[in-house]
Amino acid sequence: MTKFRLTLVTENQKSLEKGKKFAELICGTLHCKNVYEISKYEKFKNSYRIEIIGQVADKKNLVAESIELTDRICSPWIVTYERQKNCVELIFNKSDLCNFRKAEFNVLTWANFRLENE
Repeated sequence: MTKFRLTLVTENQKSLEKGKKFAELICGTLHCKNVYEISKYEKFKNSYRIEIIGQVADKKNLVAESIELTDRICSPWIVTYERQKNCVELIFNKSDLCNFRKAEFNVLTWANFRLENE
Protein backbone atom coordinates (compact mmCIF):
# COMPACT_ATOMS: atom_id res chain seq x y z
CA MET A 1 0.00 0.00 0.00
CA THR A 2 1.08 3.56 -0.70
CA LYS A 3 0.89 6.19 2.02
CA PHE A 4 -0.57 9.65 1.62
CA ARG A 5 -0.15 12.80 3.65
CA LEU A 6 -3.05 15.24 3.88
CA THR A 7 -2.31 18.63 5.40
CA LEU A 8 -5.31 20.79 6.29
CA VAL A 9 -5.58 24.37 7.54
CA THR A 10 -8.82 25.39 9.22
CA GLU A 11 -10.37 28.74 10.08
CA ASN A 12 -12.89 29.99 12.63
CA GLN A 13 -12.13 27.29 15.18
CA LYS A 14 -11.73 28.78 18.63
CA SER A 15 -10.75 25.61 20.49
CA LEU A 16 -8.46 22.64 20.09
CA GLU A 17 -11.45 20.37 20.73
CA LYS A 18 -13.23 21.70 17.63
CA GLY A 19 -10.06 21.14 15.61
CA LYS A 20 -9.84 17.56 16.86
CA LYS A 21 -13.49 16.87 16.01
CA PHE A 22 -12.88 18.21 12.50
CA ALA A 23 -9.79 16.00 12.11
CA GLU A 24 -11.71 12.92 13.27
CA LEU A 25 -14.56 13.73 10.85
CA ILE A 26 -12.07 13.93 7.96
CA CYS A 27 -10.41 10.67 9.04
CA GLY A 28 -13.81 8.97 9.10
CA THR A 29 -14.68 10.36 5.68
CA LEU A 30 -11.42 9.00 4.24
CA HIS A 31 -11.82 5.67 6.07
CA CYS A 32 -8.44 5.98 7.73
CA LYS A 33 -7.46 5.57 11.35
CA ASN A 34 -7.75 8.62 13.58
CA VAL A 35 -4.00 9.16 13.38
CA TYR A 36 -3.29 12.85 12.99
CA GLU A 37 -1.20 15.67 14.36
CA ILE A 38 -2.83 18.99 15.18
CA SER A 39 -1.25 22.30 16.11
CA LYS A 40 -2.19 25.95 16.26
CA TYR A 41 -1.70 27.69 12.91
CA GLU A 42 -0.38 31.11 13.81
CA LYS A 43 -0.77 32.70 10.37
CA PHE A 44 -4.54 32.99 10.85
CA LYS A 45 -6.59 33.74 13.95
CA ASN A 46 -8.52 30.75 15.34
CA SER A 47 -6.84 28.31 12.93
CA TYR A 48 -5.32 24.86 13.21
CA ARG A 49 -2.95 22.84 11.06
CA ILE A 50 -3.87 19.15 10.85
CA GLU A 51 -1.74 16.47 9.28
CA ILE A 52 -3.26 13.07 8.49
CA ILE A 53 -1.34 10.07 7.21
CA GLY A 54 -3.34 7.34 5.51
CA GLN A 55 -3.03 4.68 2.85
CA VAL A 56 -4.12 4.38 -0.75
CA ALA A 57 -5.17 0.79 -1.34
CA ASP A 58 -5.12 0.53 -5.13
CA LYS A 59 -1.54 0.89 -6.41
CA LYS A 60 -2.65 0.52 -10.03
CA ASN A 61 -4.96 3.53 -9.80
CA LEU A 62 -3.12 5.88 -7.44
CA VAL A 63 -4.14 9.01 -9.29
CA ALA A 64 -7.82 8.11 -9.57
CA GLU A 65 -8.01 7.03 -5.93
CA SER A 66 -6.24 10.21 -4.78
CA ILE A 67 -8.77 12.32 -6.66
CA GLU A 68 -11.69 10.27 -5.33
CA LEU A 69 -10.44 10.56 -1.72
CA THR A 70 -10.04 14.33 -1.83
CA ASP A 71 -13.37 14.77 -3.61
CA ARG A 72 -15.06 13.21 -0.56
CA ILE A 73 -14.15 16.42 1.30
CA CYS A 74 -14.66 19.22 -1.21
CA SER A 75 -13.96 20.52 -4.68
CA PRO A 76 -12.29 21.88 -6.73
CA TRP A 77 -8.69 20.76 -6.25
CA ILE A 78 -5.68 21.76 -8.34
CA VAL A 79 -3.98 18.57 -9.58
CA THR A 80 -0.30 18.14 -10.41
CA TYR A 81 0.62 14.81 -11.98
CA GLU A 82 4.12 13.38 -12.51
CA ARG A 83 3.76 10.60 -15.06
CA GLN A 84 7.26 9.14 -14.66
CA LYS A 85 6.80 8.69 -10.92
CA ASN A 86 3.05 7.93 -11.16
CA CYS A 87 2.70 10.52 -8.43
CA VAL A 88 0.02 13.12 -7.82
CA GLU A 89 -0.34 16.17 -5.61
CA LEU A 90 -3.60 18.02 -5.02
CA ILE A 91 -4.07 21.49 -3.55
CA PHE A 92 -7.28 23.09 -2.31
CA ASN A 93 -7.80 26.83 -1.71
CA LYS A 94 -11.12 28.02 -0.36
CA SER A 95 -13.03 30.39 -2.62
CA ASP A 96 -16.59 31.35 -3.49
CA LEU A 97 -16.66 28.48 -6.02
CA CYS A 98 -16.02 25.74 -3.44
CA ASN A 99 -18.38 22.88 -2.87
CA PHE A 100 -18.06 21.16 0.53
CA ARG A 101 -19.47 17.63 0.78
CA LYS A 102 -20.60 18.22 4.39
CA ALA A 103 -21.49 21.53 6.02
CA GLU A 104 -18.97 20.78 8.79
CA PHE A 105 -16.14 20.88 6.23
CA ASN A 106 -16.62 24.61 5.51
CA VAL A 107 -13.98 25.50 8.14
CA LEU A 108 -11.36 24.19 5.71
CA THR A 109 -9.43 27.04 4.11
CA TRP A 110 -6.44 25.26 2.51
CA ALA A 111 -5.33 21.65 1.97
CA ASN A 112 -2.53 19.66 0.37
CA PHE A 113 -2.74 15.95 -0.52
CA ARG A 114 0.38 14.13 -1.64
CA LEU A 115 1.51 10.56 -2.04
CA GLU A 116 4.54 9.56 0.01
CA ASN A 117 7.52 7.84 -1.58
CA GLU A 118 8.16 4.45 -0.07
